[in-house]
Amino acid sequence: MIAQTTPSVVRNVTGILRDSLNKPISGADIRLISAKDTLKTATNIYGFYGFAKVRSADFLISVKALGHQSFNRKYFNNDTKTLINLPPIRLGIKEEQLENVTITRIKGPAIKGDTTEFWAKDYIVRDFARLEDLLKRMEGIRIDANGTVFYNDEEVVKALFNGAQYFNGSVKEAIKELPADIIERIQIIDMDESGNTSKKLKTEKSVKVVNIVTKADKSAGRMLDFTGENGSRSRMRAAASIKNIDQFNQFSTYANYQQEPLGIRSTTVPGSLAKQNLTLMRSNFDVTNGQLKNMNAGIGKNFKLKKINLFSDLKYSRTINKNSVKSIGENYYEDGNLYKETVKVSSSENDNLSFTNNFSSNFENGSSLLGFLNVSVAANDSNLSNQSLQSGLINNFEDANSIVDSKKLNYNFNTQYRNTISQNLFFNLWIMSNYTTNRSKNNSITNIYKDIINFVAVDSTLHQFKNIKNRNFTNSIKNDLNWNYNKQLKFKASLNFDSNANLNDTNTSIAENESVSYDPNLSYFQKDATYQIPVSFKTEYALQNGLTISPVFGMRNNWIKGVIGLERNKVNRYDFLPETAFDIAYNNSKFGRLRILVSQNFRQPSLSALNPIPNNTTPYYTTIGNPNLKNSEILNYNITYNNFFKRLQLNTSIRFLSTASKNGVGAVTSTIVDPDKNTLTTVNTFANIDGQKSRLINFNLGKSLSVFDSNLQLNGLISQSNNPYFLNEMLEMRKSMLQNWKADFVFHPKKWLEITTTLEYSSQVDRNSASPVKTFNQLFNGNLNLSLYFAKTWNMNFYLQQNINHTSNSEQKMTPFVLNMNIEKRIFKQKNGIISFVVMDLAKQNYLINYTSSDNGYQQSLTNRNSNYFLLQFSWQPQKWGKSQFDNGQGRKGNGSFK
Repeated sequence: MIAQTTPSVVRNVTGILRDSLNKPISGADIRLISAKDTLKTATNIYGFYGFAKVRSADFLISVKALGHQSFNRKYFNNDTKTLINLPPIRLGIKEEQLENVTITRIKGPAIKGDTTEFWAKDYIVRDFARLEDLLKRMEGIRIDANGTVFYNDEEVVKALFNGAQYFNGSVKEAIKELPADIIERIQIIDMDESGNTSKKLKTEKSVKVVNIVTKADKSAGRMLDFTGENGSRSRMRAAASIKNIDQFNQFSTYANYQQEPLGIRSTTVPGSLAKQNLTLMRSNFDVTNGQLKNMNAGIGKNFKLKKINLFSDLKYSRTINKNSVKSIGENYYEDGNLYKETVKVSSSENDNLSFTNNFSSNFENGSSLLGFLNVSVAANDSNLSNQSLQSGLINNFEDANSIVDSKKLNYNFNTQYRNTISQNLFFNLWIMSNYTTNRSKNNSITNIYKDIINFVAVDSTLHQFKNIKNRNFTNSIKNDLNWNYNKQLKFKASLNFDSNANLNDTNTSIAENESVSYDPNLSYFQKDATYQIPVSFKTEYALQNGLTISPVFGMRNNWIKGVIGLERNKVNRYDFLPETAFDIAYNNSKFGRLRILVSQNFRQPSLSALNPIPNNTTPYYTTIGNPNLKNSEILNYNITYNNFFKRLQLNTSIRFLSTASKNGVGAVTSTIVDPDKNTLTTVNTFANIDGQKSRLINFNLGKSLSVFDSNLQLNGLISQSNNPYFLNEMLEMRKSMLQNWKADFVFHPKKWLEITTTLEYSSQVDRNSASPVKTFNQLFNGNLNLSLYFAKTWNMNFYLQQNINHTSNSEQKMTPFVLNMNIEKRIFKQKNGIISFVVMDLAKQNYLINYTSSDNGYQQSLTNRNSNYFLLQFSWQPQKWGKSQFDNGQGRKGNGSFK
């Protein structure tokens, strides 16, 4: 009796929509409006619609369907019912002259709150194209040479597939593996810092996540890949993989082996296989010569444990690396400059085994739990030989060799619990834990010769044995409480607890006169713990004109305690650090999105910078901390603007960053020259330093053109920094300027021809007060990609690049010309097999100078000159896509998942 008369808080409302012939109407826009609700849905293919958790029993139903009359009716229902079935609604035909009605949709991105949506049908790609080809045509999306995806110059960090995480979430794998013809929409979503849930405040920190929405009849699939290649200069690759995906039901297994020479400057590998296969490993292009061998294998499977979705992934990898690096460099000291010509030769073998579990679960009360657990073990054996010819401040030849054997254990746990307490109150809890331990044994010998011409007798020898134990244990608990007072005013309170425990125990022995003895001067011990309790309060007020104002106030209690040195000297420091920010955002459909963020925070020096006990890494390098260091103060300005101008079909994004610090921590470098041994000893202490500044401006323009089905992308970056530092207590300054300008233009003048042109200029210039001359590296290159299509099975691709490279200490500009080409044929009935022959660097000129700089010097190295090689490739990649087993005919949600 009581249950039958007590009003229900919420109820479900269902109904069916039919036309005048009693046939179902699909895709109609259905709205439910009341004093408590404004809900929207659409009818499925059977004309069915429904609303969940309707708070009022009295409401208005509004119906709009293309080609039919509109419908509006108020319903008054018994408020004790939890399920309301409305009578069928029948719509008459809308009497209009259809030839006078033109319905068009503007192409390009559509912004819906925190989601930017692209429709695949707006962009034309060739047969057999992959998702990567489709993304490159979308305004504002950029993919760099490493396969990293950016939207408005912000990295896209995770991939979803119809709302579910795509295997391990790798964006690089998704854009290489998925075919373009199964895609219905691409959604770029701003999610919270974890990348797992939507933002509660418009101005809180966010990351970009891509959700790949497939066509409804291609929402489940099986992907197979069997690829092999063999080439000159010891190139070889064999790979096989199987992947099944259907929403949360996922399975993958793979195995591959690859070997390749190191140090070859990266340029585009022409042909379809480069677009359809993820690069399993990338060479270190700072090396001069070498070879890398790599083997990977793994298996992943989804499990359903009641309401918990679990994806387990087991991986094993083995890497063998042998390389050599030839470089020249210069370091600045108060007493003079030191020039180095160095040859490093190294070899290493690394084994890694990891086990990862990603889990997620949604509960009936509106709460959810998700996260991951990763455990890995690794073993590394390496040999390093370092020969340096030094001149200037000292003149000697240094020959150093070392053998290192290390073992590493790591686990990482991260989980997030979300709970909707009420309609306006939300609670988030994060628990994060990471543990890493590393044990290594090091056997090293350093010989120094004063006579740099005749290496007859060693003038100084150091033979060290080191046993090193490193351990790090980090834990964090974060609580967020979000309260929406109303649509305009929102509050967020956060209370965290962070702890970080470290151990560094280095035990050193010296071998002299055929005996080994413990050396306390080269041994070191440090054990410390850092505790932080950050608290922050954020208010967000949104005006109806699109303006949002958000002040933030926080405080951080930092406490460092520990023992350092062999005598276990105690260290204890406590600081109270305020953190403030002021955030303004303006969002208007015509103007675009503008955000201005000003923040101030303080940073406590690390214990290594505070440690007054000398740490002698070698007899020639010592670090001494300063316990009197002040906390650093950092002031940041961040301005971003982006908009899609519909009439111009132009996407624009601009970002400006400015950082200035006070009481920064800088190393005070002093040197001691031993004229008898002709050696240099460096001692680093620490002091507070002002004047550290950096500024960056980055812009991106993207536009699709109907002429020749073309796409234009412009990207520019200018970064300038002032980096003060000390040389023997004398203040010096390094001013660095970095620029990068790039223009890409893709067009199809003919059906059988596709052309991509790229112009790029990059430059780094360093002006150092310790040196009378500036150092720099400038590179300009123009690229041309030509793809020629013959019938449906033959394809030729050409990649041409002209470089102009000018660097300091080089009398002439380097102007290498690069020509890569391939010819390929598709085979088998489904045309999913490819045979390809590739020629890389036909002109044998693909080598340039790599330039890196630091506060008190620079270094230059030349890439591998053996850049010409051939590849014979074969790949069979059958894929089968169809309807999902979860498709029950009730339609899909906006993220592509099934209801």
